[in-house]
Amino acid sequence: MQFKDKLDFLMKITQTSNKELAQGISVDPSLISLLRTGKRKQPHNPQRIEHMAEYFASRCTAEFQRNALSEMLGQTILRSPMPQDALASRLSRWMLGDADMVEQILDGISTVTLVSPSPEPISHTLADEKWTKFFYGAEGRREAVHYMTSIMNSLEHPHNIFMTMDDNLDWLLSDYHVTQELRSNLLKLMEDGFTFYQIMPAMNYVNRYTEALRFWLPLYGTGQMKVYYYPRLRDNLFRHSTVIVPGYAVQATTTIGLGSSCQITLVSTDPELVQAYTEQYQEHLSLCLPALKLHTDSDEYFSCLKEIFSCHGDAIQMVSPLSVNTIPSDLLECCIEEAVNPYWEASFRMYLEEIPHFEECLRHTKCIDMCKLASAEEIRAGGVTIASRMKHYPEQPCYTPETYALHLENIIRLMDQYENYFFFPYDSEPQADYNLVVKEGGLALLVKTSEPPLMLEMHRPEMVLACREHLLRIAEKTGFDGIERTKIRIQLQNLINELRK
Repeated sequence: MQFKDKLDFLMKITQTSNKELAQGISVDPSLISLLRTGKRKQPHNPQRIEHMAEYFASRCTAEFQRNALSEMLGQTILRSPMPQDALASRLSRWMLGDADMVEQILDGISTVTLVSPSPEPISHTLADEKWTKFFYGAEGRREAVHYMTSIMNSLEHPHNIFMTMDDNLDWLLSDYHVTQELRSNLLKLMEDGFTFYQIMPAMNYVNRYTEALRFWLPLYGTGQMKVYYYPRLRDNLFRHSTVIVPGYAVQATTTIGLGSSCQITLVSTDPELVQAYTEQYQEHLSLCLPALKLHTDSDEYFSCLKEIFSCHGDAIQMVSPLSVNTIPSDLLECCIEEAVNPYWEASFRMYLEEIPHFEECLRHTKCIDMCKLASAEEIRAGGVTIASRMKHYPEQPCYTPETYALHLENIIRLMDQYENYFFFPYDSEPQADYNLVVKEGGLALLVKTSEPPLMLEMHRPEMVLACREHLLRIAEKTGFDGIERTKIRIQLQNLINELRK
């Protein structure tokens, strides 16, 4: 969908004239007319689009408008009365471009906000009595979830919680405030020591799956959630979701198809029923594989890097600064000798050990290395660090003009020696705070380097493929092979010459 079509759609559902929008964002009405007809392309200044999004968000208050936005953007949560700034953020992202899964994950990590939990407590005896209740539809399911979280809050000690989310979260995401309250309640339980085991739904509808993933990401970040997926094909017709507090209570929901409103939910504290569901869940879990994990502990960065280094298959990565795979061995040895902080000494030793394996892989597998090139001025200023990191540790060594030139020369050597190695310098800024490393069919690592740092480790094949496609689209937009390879080589040599003046 082109920008002009998106703009025209938003102006129609908000009944906005060219003059009104122009006044709202302080531009000439003729510009709006040109943008709307496509005679002027999408503005290069993202702030102008953000101002448009803020204007449209302020005028999208009616139920029919929210429903229309939800259908057009494929996001259930837009139907709910979400705050204006949150809606503006969603509209801005959509107007800037149809975001793929990776971009939506990045947006989910960077924009999520939490509210303080305010559960209405239920008597402690509720979890001790033997009872079964039935609930119907989306409203009934939200009430059932309230029962379950209240039972969890009433327990004196933390427990393991078993969850199967086999459907989309329309019943939850259609109410923004309930969504925020439930997430905050779950976070509070995790802070109290509860551990959640979750089996993720099938990825048959990527937009719905990604929207649900945005809800779960802050919960994954606690380290108190173990996430799995069933690796084989599953039926699209019947959907079953469960929440189990072993020994205390179970919530089970059945529905037909995606988005069905005919939901039947039971909540029970019957010991035999709880035990039966617990055993059934454990059988299900035994057939599943780990899906993803979100780390906030930078010490786990090493183990994840070692794992992705050991994976076989084509690699593609977008990192800043220059990738550790291509650091010259002489430079690494020097960094090891001069390292003051033990963290960096261990890092550089691991990178040094990886070099022979990396170059051996280049003989039979492809590597597309996308890096942000620093300018000569930035390098001379002494602020360009050697190797990226998940956390800002002190005494991290920085490049000098000569060591940066040596690294670039090594990249040129790899390009000349291995036809499977492709270097691609990218200039875009939107993902400057993120590194993404993908091994085809194996593992994808998304590392957020700004505060607070975190790392999303993805094993599920569909998610790894989505990350790979995301990076390939960026690289293929400009090109990295053929004549472009020659141009890139010349660009690197020119920067080397500039550094040695």
